[in-house]
Amino acid sequence: MLSGERWNKGLERLFVLYLFANPILDILNGMYLYAVRVLGIAQPGWMVSLTPTLLLRMALLLVMGLYILLNKEYKNILHILLLALVSLLSVTSEIFLGSRYEFFADAQYIARFAFNIAALAVFSRLLNVSFSREEAGRLLRRIFTWTALLMAGSIIGCYVLSSVMPIRLGFFASADRFGIRGSSGFYYAANEAVAILMLLLPITLSDFFAAGGFKDKKNWPRLIAPAAVMNALLLVGTKTAFVALAAGTFFVLAYQYIRARRTKNRAASRRCWHLVAISLSLCIVLSLFGMAQTVFSSISRLGSIVEEERTEDSFSYLEDDEQRWAWQNSNPIMRVLLSGREFYLRKAGDSWASDIRTVLFGIGRGTQSHIIEMDLFEMLFYYGIIGFIVMWIPYVLRVWKLFRTPGKGLHRMGVLLALVLTFGYAFIAGHVYFSVTGGFYFVLMILYGEFTFSAEESPAPCETSELSDPC
Repeated sequence: MLSGERWNKGLERLFVLYLFANPILDILNGMYLYAVRVLGIAQPGWMVSLTPTLLLRMALLLVMGLYILLNKEYKNILHILLLALVSLLSVTSEIFLGSRYEFFADAQYIARFAFNIAALAVFSRLLNVSFSREEAGRLLRRIFTWTALLMAGSIIGCYVLSSVMPIRLGFFASADRFGIRGSSGFYYAANEAVAILMLLLPITLSDFFAAGGFKDKKNWPRLIAPAAVMNALLLVGTKTAFVALAAGTFFVLAYQYIRARRTKNRAASRRCWHLVAISLSLCIVLSLFGMAQTVFSSISRLGSIVEEERTEDSFSYLEDDEQRWAWQNSNPIMRVLLSGREFYLRKAGDSWASDIRTVLFGIGRGTQSHIIEMDLFEMLFYYGIIGFIVMWIPYVLRVWKLFRTPGKGLHRMGVLLALVLTFGYAFIAGHVYFSVTGGFYFVLMILYGEFTFSAEESPAPCETSELSDPC
């Protein structure tokens, strides 16, 4: 075997291993941040921003770049070079305009985005070369189930242990400045955890209807995963978590139930009730540890959230200046929807529109003391119109192709629903395209659609099924 081929095989094995290791790295990253931030084991600020897992992923980015070079993927090489140029142009814009900037913040932010673009290129080639379409789809489906169980299990596990131990494990989920209620386990950024769970919920739900019964223990992970994800979203307890849970569950269940009634498929109809029973059973068990009180307290505050936004007290610890309070206080509905991001959005937008150079090349991430947390606007404002086009094209082209692929079925709807929900989430809450975790699973979902959608027939990724008309 030639030297280049040996390198390729070795790197490909590493990438497959990373698919399974990724959710474990996220949990370990949360444990590290918990030790540094909560337990106060170390104080330097750089220990929070430069976590071991982030450094590991940046090293993996270099390895992915090497793999792309070895395989002479010229189109992908060009796109990564364009991303580097976009970043340099935004930094140049910062310098010439005399703006405050931080080179480290700029470099880290574009590296996070480049990680997902590189992953799209690498795993697209890897799965096409090393696996058949059916094998690639099966592998990714197992990755989604594995990730859903680990993520949801860690959030639920932290909550249960915190209920019976004298110390609080994991992080609270912040909820609109009205108190800290939910639990995000060892996920420091609750919004990032919600972004991933939002992606996984529709596809684990559709996979639930494709799996066999409980008699075969091999089916248990696929049958338990959606219930675990739904209850984890309840525990996080933010507005976006509730929206993700409601939208993801309603559309999949409604589609399957209506189709079962039309085809008079009693087995499919019973499976809908099985899902409800499993989810409620887990919810009841967790409520013994106080989950019901946590969820109801979150829901009860949503009813009066707009009125509370009108009061000055609700801005107590976020107050920067009188102008900020006055603007936010006059826009309570907008503040409820965007959870305070509208202030940073408006501030960055004003800077972006102030000069033709910033309109074209952006104001840069380093000029901002606080990120907007709205990915599409960050692309536009931080990297300008040119940067927005360069960064957005690979996602748009591939997702648009998925939507245009003929076909129907619950599985197809689950994939497209996951992508649509995540796009909406990136629009209002971020933590997708600039996240090395949320964006990574968004990439995998696109690839999963490409490997399982077919123009000739409706996909049905079922291995064993009790249903006469699966998926």
